[in-house]
Amino acid sequence: MEEQRELKILQITNTDDRYTVREMLRRATDERLLLVLPWEASDKGWSVPLDFEFLMRAGLEQGLDIALVVEDPERRPLARQAGFPVFSSEETASAYFVQHQRFPAQRRPKSPKPQVRPPWAEDPSPRKRPTSRRQPWWLWVLEGVLALGVLAVLAGLAFLLTPSATVKLTPKSHTYSLIIPVSVDPDLEQVDLQRNVIPSHRVGDEFEGYAEIRPAGQSYAFSGKATGFVMFSNLLAQPYRVPKGTLVRTSGGSYPVRFVTTTEVTVPPLGQESAPIEATEEGPRGNVDAYQINFIEGMAGFALKVTNPNQISGAESQIVATVSEADKERLWRMVAQQVLNDAYEGLLQSEYLEPGEFLPRQTLVIQSIPKEAYTHLTGEQTEVLGLSLRLLVTGEAVQARDVQAVAFRQLARALPEGYMLTDTRFEYGESAEEDIGPGRFTFYVTAHALATASLDLETARRDIQGLRIAAAQEVLAETLPLAQPPELTIKPDWFPFMPRLALRTQFETVPAHWNP
Repeated sequence: MEEQRELKILQITNTDDRYTVREMLRRATDERLLLVLPWEASDKGWSVPLDFEFLMRAGLEQGLDIALVVEDPERRPLARQAGFPVFSSEETASAYFVQHQRFPAQRRPKSPKPQVRPPWAEDPSPRKRPTSRRQPWWLWVLEGVLALGVLAVLAGLAFLLTPSATVKLTPKSHTYSLIIPVSVDPDLEQVDLQRNVIPSHRVGDEFEGYAEIRPAGQSYAFSGKATGFVMFSNLLAQPYRVPKGTLVRTSGGSYPVRFVTTTEVTVPPLGQESAPIEATEEGPRGNVDAYQINFIEGMAGFALKVTNPNQISGAESQIVATVSEADKERLWRMVAQQVLNDAYEGLLQSEYLEPGEFLPRQTLVIQSIPKEAYTHLTGEQTEVLGLSLRLLVTGEAVQARDVQAVAFRQLARALPEGYMLTDTRFEYGESAEEDIGPGRFTFYVTAHALATASLDLETARRDIQGLRIAAAQEVLAETLPLAQPPELTIKPDWFPFMPRLALRTQFETVPAHWNP
């Protein structure tokens, strides 16, 4: 809103209609108002003369001097027709008001002219007041009898129509279960209810798994090299240098054991000098007794003699884990089971199964082995054996409604007399170990049924018409198979009888529930 001297400007938004603007006029405290109707306000109407006449009458009731700014040229004639001074913009209206201190005079809507009676119309003839005559006595008696008859009819209708009753019944229920074998035949096109056979279709994909185990196979492994000292004896009358790496060995046995000196030593003339040695190979073969080393390889053998005064020892053997064929088979079965578990979870996704289908786990089979890679070979020493395995796994998908149709038929055949099936539940079990069905494989379904006693409500409604409430309860308890006494509610509550009209008695049946 904007104020210019004594002029109040009201903006009409695109959410205002003639009713909201009328309320704005009723709350206005200024006598001179300028209403601005922009282009955007066309969504709320302002397209018929009645919209503007409505505002004109509201302004006259409040004694307001109102002018309109209508930006849409097609709506300006409608505002002028209603009697408003109309401007094309706020600037024009404000300039006019500043100059004249008022708006052009409003034209009041014309009042309807009174209807003029034509001169040739005749004067209406006045009706004569009938003269009263005294009514005979027997007519009074007849009117009284008729009135009593009408009252009796009304009382009878009220007796029939006014009372209403609601009867709440809890029928007996019974639960039972059946274990039903269902056979699956992929070549079948539709359910065979006579033989309990349903169709299926194969789904599958490749799935990969990896696992590791500690090998159970064992073998001996050698660790460390035997070490000790040898004594060199110089045969020459001059010193002899024995370089590091000089080979010495045993001379007895089929396979001599070689040792190498680990330090350079110098043997004095015709003297002796000890030197440290180490076996050239790992393992206990390098452990030799004293005086077993007696040969020097190379040129030094012509100038020196060698022997080991003490035992050469230090090499050990130990039991280590080794990959065996049994380890590989055990790991393969473990990874294959892991892949089958992953395949079962993966094939349950919607991309493999159609709506309403499920996949019996026992139908999973391994079609091929696209990939099989062990981390170690048979006989190889290792602490951990790993296997990466990729399998093509398929299974037979079946429709749950087909299984339930077979199971429902068996439940219906076992239904007790006088009961009807209220609810069913199904549990899918394992496959049969033996081929007991006509299909390729058979699995068991445990079907649970909730049966409710059938109630003949129409006969019960006729039997309790017009009876007292206690008598009606006894009749219902004796004629209907109920788990609890019937509950009767009468309206009005002071009425002691059941309604005479059968339509005025309504039954409510409490649904049966599964036993906990």
